[in-house]
Amino acid sequence: MTADISTLIELHDHTIKNCRNDKLLNAKRGDSWESNSTDEFAERVRTTALGLYKLGIKNRDTVAYVGQSSPEWTIIDMAILNCGAIGVPIYTTQSVNQVEYILKNSEAKAIFIGSEELCTRLKTAIEAAGVEIVIGFYERVGDSPHNLASLQKEGAAVDKENPDLYQEIRSIAKPDDLATIIYTSGTTGNPKGVMLTHSNLVSNVTACLQIFDFYAQEDVTLTYLPPSHIFERMILYVYQYSGVQIWYAESIEKLGDNLKEVRPMIMTTVPRMLEKVFERVNAMVETLPGPRKAIFKWAIKVAKQYDTEGNNNAVYKMKYKIANALVYKKLRAGFGGRIRMLVAGGAALNPELGTIFSAAGMPVLQGYGLTETSPVISVNRLDKNRMGSIGPIIPGVEVKIADDGEILVRGPNIMKGYYKNEEATKEVFYDGWFRTGDIGYIDKDGFLYITDRKKDFIKTSGGKYIAPQLIEQRLARNKYVEQAVVVGDKRKFASALLFPGWEALRAFAEGRNITYTSDEELLRNPEVRRLYDSVIDEVNKTLAQWETIKKYEVIPGILTVDNDQLTPTLKVRRRNIEQRYNDLIDEFYKEEHVEPIKE
Repeated sequence: MTADISTLIELHDHTIKNCRNDKLLNAKRGDSWESNSTDEFAERVRTTALGLYKLGIKNRDTVAYVGQSSPEWTIIDMAILNCGAIGVPIYTTQSVNQVEYILKNSEAKAIFIGSEELCTRLKTAIEAAGVEIVIGFYERVGDSPHNLASLQKEGAAVDKENPDLYQEIRSIAKPDDLATIIYTSGTTGNPKGVMLTHSNLVSNVTACLQIFDFYAQEDVTLTYLPPSHIFERMILYVYQYSGVQIWYAESIEKLGDNLKEVRPMIMTTVPRMLEKVFERVNAMVETLPGPRKAIFKWAIKVAKQYDTEGNNNAVYKMKYKIANALVYKKLRAGFGGRIRMLVAGGAALNPELGTIFSAAGMPVLQGYGLTETSPVISVNRLDKNRMGSIGPIIPGVEVKIADDGEILVRGPNIMKGYYKNEEATKEVFYDGWFRTGDIGYIDKDGFLYITDRKKDFIKTSGGKYIAPQLIEQRLARNKYVEQAVVVGDKRKFASALLFPGWEALRAFAEGRNITYTSDEELLRNPEVRRLYDSVIDEVNKTLAQWETIKKYEVIPGILTVDNDQLTPTLKVRRRNIEQRYNDLIDEFYKEEHVEPIKE
């Protein structure tokens, strides 16, 4: 059970008072891991908050921060709150123009920056927005005289002069006060600033603590997702409240090494990470001698038959015991051997993949939420895990399905609104319910499902509706497809743009002795073309007649945030992509011999 807390300040106090931990926050410096104890964390938050006060940051001022996941990020986040200010987290991948917009729109008085490289890239945005106070996470950045260490030194001096000041400035916070403005990346136009209060975030933390058990000092988590994303940030609050050891991964590239070093018990993840792990495992298996390869493939076949809700018969359990001894324990070892749950969010999880990991002793629990909902709306649990669903609704939150299938939500986790944008705020509320923009349904047992984004629906010229995300997800499950975009709005039929899974495709070419001098030449190879024909055919078999992909093209390169075709949370900017490949898309519909689907 959770204590009676109503603000993130009180959450911090609970951590300091009740969660004595020598390894609360941990990060690798050089070749060794360094730890911050609970007391060190408290002291660094206190002196950072007072340092901000000394620089002139007052109650309800906005302070931005952009940098990699680290103990410093968590300290800065909590210090801003304890200073009475409002935090504005920014993605490290956000474009310079968007950062300038965010800084101006939020009227940021100061910004923390994680590296000299980031400072150089964002210099024009910071100057254009008129942000005068720039503070480095570690070293001083740019021309700034400030970094976190110097700020804490100033704060310590202020604390010595006035020991009561810290409590005075932090006690102002009330449950309904704004805690943060998080700018959603958006697939079109400027980002919108989601206003979340202390009570919004605390309600979500409290609900998660009712669903999951965490053990102070004993539990270990490895965090690698950007804390600027509301999902990871809220979970970090859950960890702090629970006294869980938080270990920060060095980078995505070193995640595999860090997993084996830290040996986490709990992790939050995006499905793509699990997909990449499994792709690498499969590639490794292909190099094994015949008998070992056959054993692995048999074990995976057994895993796919696993019932995550526990309905496994005696015959299955015998097979499972053998598969576990021969294969599953090796999969677990790749994650450090101690995982007891993987909570997945941010994108659709392939149910088959989730089942395989769960069968291997690493339960994958898919959840669902939005920045506007603080974020969790529903999540599977260890004792209620239905693959394909996004779980039962969390305590305190209500969900209903509108007549057109849209998921509507209300509860204490719903945002205050969009910052300085009343029109956009009004658009997403209906009769007291928040419109998620997602289409879905609730089954008879209370599990929520998503089928598509409302705004993404494609309507063919024949009047039939197509849910593109569902088709894109099925295409991207194939190892030869990294990303897929389905098009065809107001056209005769659906077509697809495929972006290759280059690692798998190059292995395919090598295995068939295909020679090429460029990516474009590889994609034009007849064998490669037949390969992608088969990918399309397999997915088309699962679709209704009017949904099937009639035309496609495989495009060299990948979609990225930098080329403005993905948002910082890796959602497809559909309009940008269609504009970029407009001529190619038009070519799909110039072929006279392609008959429209009879509808």
